[in-house]
Amino acid sequence: MKLKSLACLCALAAIPAFGTEAVTSANTFGVLKVACSAQKVIIATPWVECLTAGNVKVTDLVMTDNLTAGDAIIVYAGGAFKGWRLTAGKAWEAYAVTDAGGTVTEGDSASAAIARGLAFWFIKSDYTSGSYDLYLYGQDTTATATSTITAGTSGSPAYSLVASPKTTVADLNSVGGLEPNTADEIRVPRDNLPDVIYTYKTGTGENGGWGTSVKTLVGSVYKKVWTKGCEIPAGTGFWYVSKGGSGTITW
Repeated sequence: MKLKSLACLCALAAIPAFGTEAVTSANTFGVLKVACSAQKVIIATPWVECLTAGNVKVTDLVMTDNLTAGDAIIVYAGGAFKGWRLTAGKAWEAYAVTDAGGTVTEGDSASAAIARGLAFWFIKSDYTSGSYDLYLYGQDTTATATSTITAGTSGSPAYSLVASPKTTVADLNSVGGLEPNTADEIRVPRDNLPDVIYTYKTGTGENGGWGTSVKTLVGSVYKKVWTKGCEIPAGTGFWYVSKGGSGTITW
């Protein structure tokens, strides 16, 4: 369950493909085509709100022309899931989302804004197999994007759904602003496969930072060997599971 690829990135001052006339503006707008190959995908937020340059509302971000009634957007914020579902009239309306703990919350226009550096779920209502495209529309910006990580504990982990807004690979061992705990995890969902899990180790050089543990044949015995490396593909969202760590990632 991940964003498979960024198929096309266009920064446009005029977008004639969506009307009969080109509209010239001092602002730079963008349309991002995202190829998806699963019913549920995590989508990165690349843009800001048009003209205001503030946090973009997900109901403005996701274009509806090629979508189907019943398709849904879910945002995880403040410890709760909030949802919007597409109507037959191509409008996003709030709907109640129940989490694993039984808490029911409902999206609304006031809570729909999502910052660059965060991510959201898109759910295709009529998905069976193959791929489909999403189109994300908004205003381009050169401003630095950040992702704030909520601190949790070993007994009560805190989950943050985040994604780099860039169109290049994000190396979590190179970003600034994080203060990880050795119990923290980075979990990257995959289509129909277990999550890729990265763990943090203190140390220097290749002996410290984010990495993965893989079963490796050592002599005649298989052992889990930790190897440094945590590169997240462009556009791919992930869960940061805090069991004590916190901070703000600067992309």
